[in-house]
Amino acid sequence: MTERDDMTDVADTSGNRLSRAKPGQTTIWDVAQAAGVSIATVSRAFSRPGKVSAATLRRVHDAAERLGYRTETITHRSREDDELRGLISIVVTDLENPISAQYARGVQQYCMEKNYGLMVNDTEEDPSAELAIIKRSLNHVDGVILDSTRMPDTAIRKLAQIKPVVVLNRVVSGVTSVTFDCAPSLRTAIGVFAKLGHRSISYLCGPDNSWQNGVRRNTILTTCQRLGLTCRLLPCAYPLEGNAAAAFAAFMERPTTAVIAFNDAIAVEFIRFLESHGVGVPQQISVMGIDDIPMGRAITPALSTISFPRRDMGHAAAKIVIDRLLHIAPNGEHGGDGGNGGDVVPLHFESSFVQRDSIAAINPLIAAGIG
Repeated sequence: MTERDDMTDVADTSGNRLSRAKPGQTTIWDVAQAAGVSIATVSRAFSRPGKVSAATLRRVHDAAERLGYRTETITHRSREDDELRGLISIVVTDLENPISAQYARGVQQYCMEKNYGLMVNDTEEDPSAELAIIKRSLNHVDGVILDSTRMPDTAIRKLAQIKPVVVLNRVVSGVTSVTFDCAPSLRTAIGVFAKLGHRSISYLCGPDNSWQNGVRRNTILTTCQRLGLTCRLLPCAYPLEGNAAAAFAAFMERPTTAVIAFNDAIAVEFIRFLESHGVGVPQQISVMGIDDIPMGRAITPALSTISFPRRDMGHAAAKIVIDRLLHIAPNGEHGGDGGNGGDVVPLHFESSFVQRDSIAAINPLIAAGIG
C-alpha cells in the first residue's frame, strides 16, 4: 500500500474536522468553565443531549445563554465522531526513553491546566506501528502530538488535514513543529574537542530515518571540515540492545581520540564497551552524548552532553494543539483561530553544551597510537 493510500484510509475513518469559532466569539472552553464541566460534556450537551443528565444539560445551556455562546457552531453535528472529546494523544517512539517520558510529562501538564485528557501511545521504536496506532486512536481524540516520528512528511501533512497535529523533535514543512536547535551546541562541543588537542572524531549515528540524526550528522561533518578535523561516521543499528556491537567493533579497528554519540543511551553503552576492552574514558578516548538523561549524570565518568528543555517542549506542543481546538489566540485571547492561520513557523528551543568528566585533553602518547 502506498503512503497516500495509507493516509487516505485514515481520512476515511476519522470523520470531518472540527468547525472553528469566528474571532470574538465565546468559546466552548468558556462555557465548560462557567458550567463546571468538561469540554466533551458541553459538546455532547448540544450535539447529543440525550447522553447528558437533565441537571447538567440545564447548567450548560444556562452558561451558554449567559455568555452569549453561539450554539449553532456545534448543533449542526449529528455524528458522534464530529464532537470534541476533551482528549488528545501523544505518540512516542519509546516510553522507556527518558526523553519521550519528559515530553509526555510536559504535554500532560498543559492538559491538566486545561482540563483535557491525554492518551499516550508507545510505538516501541517500530516505525511500521505508528500508522496503525494513529488509525486506531484517531476517532477518539481531538488532536495528535507526534514525538520524533519516523513517518514520511507527506503522510504527516495528510494527517494534519484531518486533525490538529504538532510534531515534536522534527521539522515538517506545512505542519506545526516544536524542536530544539542542536547545531550551535554541537559546534561549541567540537570546538572544545579541538582546543583540547583532538584531531579526529567519530560520530555514532542514529536511525537513518531520524530527522535529528540528519541534522546532527551534517552539523558534525561541516564543523569538523571547517576546523580541519577528521570525521568518521559509524552507523548504529536499532533497536540499540544487541545491535550496537558491530559499530563499536568497527570503531576499535580504526579508533579516533574523540567520539560523539547520537544520544546519551548510545554514549553510555559505548563507554561500557570501552571499559570492557580496557580502554579508559577520558584518559584515552573522550566521549559525549546528546540528551542529558539521568543515567549520563550517574555513570563514572559523568557524561558530557547537550541539554535541552524537554518538558517545556512537550508543554508547548500541547498548548498549540489545545489552544487551536479551543480557539485561543497565541496572545492568550479567546475567539481566535489558535494560531492556525498564515505560514507555519517551527518553534525552536535553545540547547546547551554541558561539559563533564568524559572529555579531557588529548594524551600525545596515546594519540600517536590512535591517530
